Amino acid sequence: MSTYRMAGGQGRGLSSVTTTTEGWAIQLAPRLFAPPARWGWQAAAVVPAPTITLPTPAPRPAWVEPPRPDTSALVAARSKAVTRVIWRLAFLTVAAFAFTTYQLVIERQVSRYGNSAHQVYTVALLVIAALLTIGVIRAISGVRFANRNIRTFEQPYHQMRHTEQQRYRHAVQAWEQAQYQHSAAAAQAARMATAAANGPQWYPVQPASEPTRVDVFGGDPHRHGWASLLVTFGSSLLAGGQRITVLDFTGQEVGESLASVARAGGLSVGSVTLTEEETVGLNLFAGLTNRDIAECVGHAATSRPDGDHREERALAVDVLKMVLDALDGPATFARLAAGVRVLSQGAGELAPEEVNRLAARIGDIDQNEWAARQLRLLTRQLDMVNDVVAAIPGGRPLWTNDRVSLVATDGGRSDRKELLDRLLVQLAQRAMDGHGWPGGLLVVAGADHLGAKTVQALSEHARHAGVRLILMIDQPQGDLEKSAGTGGVVCIMKMYNHRDATIAAEFIGKGHKFVVNQITRQVGSTFTDSGGDSFGANTGGTNNSKQRRSGTQGRQNGLSDSRGHTWTGTRGWSTADNVSTSTGTSRVYEFTVEPQEILGMPETLFILVDNSGHGRRVITADANPGICLRDRVSAIPAA
Repeated sequence: MSTYRMAGGQGRGLSSVTTTTEGWAIQLAPRLFAPPARWGWQAAAVVPAPTITLPTPAPRPAWVEPPRPDTSALVAARSKAVTRVIWRLAFLTVAAFAFTTYQLVIERQVSRYGNSAHQVYTVALLVIAALLTIGVIRAISGVRFANRNIRTFEQPYHQMRHTEQQRYRHAVQAWEQAQYQHSAAAAQAARMATAAANGPQWYPVQPASEPTRVDVFGGDPHRHGWASLLVTFGSSLLAGGQRITVLDFTGQEVGESLASVARAGGLSVGSVTLTEEETVGLNLFAGLTNRDIAECVGHAATSRPDGDHREERALAVDVLKMVLDALDGPATFARLAAGVRVLSQGAGELAPEEVNRLAARIGDIDQNEWAARQLRLLTRQLDMVNDVVAAIPGGRPLWTNDRVSLVATDGGRSDRKELLDRLLVQLAQRAMDGHGWPGGLLVVAGADHLGAKTVQALSEHARHAGVRLILMIDQPQGDLEKSAGTGGVVCIMKMYNHRDATIAAEFIGKGHKFVVNQITRQVGSTFTDSGGDSFGANTGGTNNSKQRRSGTQGRQNGLSDSRGHTWTGTRGWSTADNVSTSTGTSRVYEFTVEPQEILGMPETLFILVDNSGHGRRVITADANPGICLRDRVSAIPAA
């Protein structure tokens, strides 16, 4: 049971996960083959939730009844008027009742006095009735007057109360509006806080435009970072219908993770590993002419990164061309080695006709020690390749139409391994030139030992054929540093050598910033002690004499003497402490990313330096494929 470790994961709570290959591939495939296209994920900037301080709404306005005016005097006057009306009505009623009762008696008595008395009685009766009626009417008028006075007195109060009621209604409406706005603002603040708390934590990252070449520098010794990066962006390209061919020269199965995900997604995967333990039957020369085979094998045999080997390459190509022209059947590495032996020694394991043709061409080769050494070396190299790869004419082709094609070699740095690596690169170039390439993307993992010239030649072939090329290089030193970024995009991963980290930091670039370069702090303390003494003395005297004019002895003398002393002493103390701090800043031109930060990066973290679009972008991203399983992963790049 194979295992896969999703390395890195230093950000956002990711941890290393070890599980079966089938398990993690089945789990990741649905998410990785879904859009958007990505090379990794950029962690969202930590933005604190907006703190919105809302003013506390005022309490609801309360109705306060305005003080009523003092109408006690007017009410008392109205009470007196009402009492007067009651008394007069009562007196009128009693008088009317008494008159009605004694009317006949009174009229008989009045009738006795004749008509004159009756007329007076009638007039008196009318006058009394009129006076009583007038008294009642005046009493009622007094009540009405008292009521009018009360109404007139209370009219300003009622007007003021009406005005206050209108103001109160407006205040309640304003309070209700403010309460509604406060509730709406609180709800908006809650929504913003929720959005900030539940927003995306990761955004997909990809170059601004499709680069022709991508250089991946650095990486951990176990190649977990390369494998993660290949899974993350490779699955994105596979989802878009492209093919991926991986030349893995690391010996650490960098492409197996991508192959597992592709199988879980139902895509075809072709894989072949060239090891010393087992000979693989491949049709390496399918579709190649004799000249192509001779140049391909000749370049592979002599394209060492040390020195100039053009003379050796010319000899190897010419010798291989002679051998291929003399062979009747299909070319294999064993038959090529046998043919070179014929040219160097005059004998070989070939058909007599083929031996005769080659023997006739021996004179075309310089017969000196240098040429003999080169032929022996070429024979040995062909035998080494034949021990690993049997170029069977009817065997499996090296380049297939599978969606994912893996071609891997052993790790280490043996002569056989380096020769196989250079041979595979030459075959890839010939396939791209001869339109035998299946299309899609070419990934070369572990291209350090190929040399800058071989890498540059492969890049040129890929550019002319329209093939996107990704080079995974451990150490960007030497001539490889000069060609870094020529395709527009560079991915810088974790490094372990300080020189490599410095080269990577220089490539990322520098920028101006202000830094504190001087902090001065001065502390002072002053103590003063002062004092003084003074002494003073004074002496005074007077002498008075007086003589009488009469000539008698009457002289009088007076003498007085005074002395004084004064002394004063003063003392003073004072203490003063002072502290002053000054800070100086300067504009410096320093690394955007320091080398020590590159040395301390997690395994799957990388810095994307993108020159493919307008301007230059430097983005830090994580290629851990397990990020796609998280919930808060955005489907669109960050703005």
